[in-house]
Amino acid sequence: MFLGREKELDSLERMYNKKNFQMAVVYGRRRIGKTSLLNEFVKDKNSLYLPAEEVNDSLNLHKFSRLLGEKIGIHNFPAVTDWNNFFSLIKEQLGNEHLVLVIDEYPYAASANKSLNSILQHVIDYEFKETNIFLILCGSSMSFMENQVLGEKSPLFGRRTGQLKINPLDYYDSAKFYPNVSNEDKIRYYACIGGTPYYLSLINSDLSFEENLQELYFEISGYLNNEGVLLMKQEFREPANYNAVLQAIASGSNTLGEIVGFTKLESSLISRYLITLQELNYIERVIPFGSNPLKGKTSQYQITENFIAFWYRFVFSVRSEIERGNGDIYFSLALNDLTDYIGPIFEEVSRQYLRRKNAKGELPFVAKSFGKWWGKDRKGNVQELDVVASSVSGKELLVGECKWRSNLKVNKIRRVLEERAALFDQYTTYKYLFTKNPINGDGEADIIYVSVDDFYGRDK
Repeated sequence: MFLGREKELDSLERMYNKKNFQMAVVYGRRRIGKTSLLNEFVKDKNSLYLPAEEVNDSLNLHKFSRLLGEKIGIHNFPAVTDWNNFFSLIKEQLGNEHLVLVIDEYPYAASANKSLNSILQHVIDYEFKETNIFLILCGSSMSFMENQVLGEKSPLFGRRTGQLKINPLDYYDSAKFYPNVSNEDKIRYYACIGGTPYYLSLINSDLSFEENLQELYFEISGYLNNEGVLLMKQEFREPANYNAVLQAIASGSNTLGEIVGFTKLESSLISRYLITLQELNYIERVIPFGSNPLKGKTSQYQITENFIAFWYRFVFSVRSEIERGNGDIYFSLALNDLTDYIGPIFEEVSRQYLRRKNAKGELPFVAKSFGKWWGKDRKGNVQELDVVASSVSGKELLVGECKWRSNLKVNKIRRVLEERAALFDQYTTYKYLFTKNPINGDGEADIIYVSVDDFYGRDK
């Protein structure tokens, strides 16, 4: 069953419909849904799908030759031993057709033959350029695809006509994998398992949220209890320090100084790791609304994928005990800490909700950015706004508070929101309060109340 990814499919369709040679680069972390997306895209099209494996060059060519033979109807097709000849055969046999040619896990093939990028460059320039072939290179190694395929030093630089970086699904599309649970559990699943389609497909609809969480992360055979290790090994030869940085951020150390204190590593070294993790979309650097992005003193770092945040916070340091069958105690600790863990994620879900509303023109203005703000008021007291969305005109702001807890002192929250909104008196402000459970606004017109039920309302 294929769920979500409508925008990605539309983008590929637009490239396909251009009726001349196209080259798309599709990449994203393992299990993010790239292969499912491409299978969905090519299912009704003339295509040749070539999945590379982490084997030597000869074996990949042998497999690809067999698949080409099956495509053109020749059984026992002889193995081609040269990439130039292989691509020439594709041009000769299929070059007059509107063909989608997919090389999945391209980094495996290119790592086995260091000349493949250069060979493919020549093929594109002299063999495929005048054809109607739609070449798609797909890969899970983010660093390889960004540096060795898209990078300006790559022989393939400038050949692509489009690229898709496949990111995790947002809260709304993720919920399509568990449509029959409560809206509160939809948020909890998203917070703990994230937006990676394969991980979401592991959720057993016959089990409760708690049972699924325990089975996936805290059982000896749990699929997700070792998944973070595999992700890191795929991207980094020596992942130990990256593990330390991600564990620090997942544990609440969000500034450069706090991360240095947690990891005991040099500040200059941490800075390099943070840049790399940002480039690979494992983390993002957040600055308060209105701050200069070039000044790093106000920066905070947060993990972009909830699976990674949960795994490093609750699983990473106790994997050996889970493997010994002692996961129950750590599962209990995770449940006890879940409300505090979900709080910041609920803030991001609120921003995602606003992005969806903005795309449909359903906010008070057209917003150009979504973030948060922290700083000091005129009395020097530290203040924070969980949500700040600014208008294209630069004259309006949407400001919001997000509360995941069930027991709320609503009048106090309203007063605090009013006070913090007043700090931006140079703007026209619209005030929102996002909560787990619905709140009766008592006819108040100056605050818009949004609950989890609204997040999953019709056509949001």
